[in-house]
Amino acid sequence: MSLTAFYALAAFVLVFAILAVTTASMVRAALSLAITFFLIAGLYLLLGSPALAAIQFMVNASAIPIMTLFIIMMTQSRASAGPRSWQIVAGLLAAAAALVFFKGNVGHGDGQITPVSPEALGVNLLQAALLPFEVASVLLLLAMVGAIVLARRRAG
Repeated sequence: MSLTAFYALAAFVLVFAILAVTTASMVRAALSLAITFFLIAGLYLLLGSPALAAIQFMVNASAIPIMTLFIIMMTQSRASAGPRSWQIVAGLLAAAAALVFFKGNVGHGDGQITPVSPEALGVNLLQAALLPFEVASVLLLLAMVGAIVLARRRAG
């Protein structure tokens, strides 16, 4: 793996992630989000995990932006006023909390990679990733129901 390629890809991930949350157009935000997810799949490939890259591509880079665009089309939202100041502050606080969490959970090893059996890896991944996955699926379901309610309210 080339360290330069990793840092370049990571920089692009940050640029498109920032565009996804700061742009006023919902369609551009959804497309920036899709590009961010594609680039994250590329990071997984660089790190030597093609299975995670495939999952990232199939689930996040395809399904979530398509659902976001579907919700936008259902609500017929043409433009947004942009983020309010309290939303910017809340986003910065959430980012700071995430950085504190990740800083506390990274770097406790000796730098050596220890082999893990596929069964143990599966159990560890399920324990670590199941709750965030379920929370994201519930949020997507709520967003879709909200879009349907807004679309019916405008039509009626």
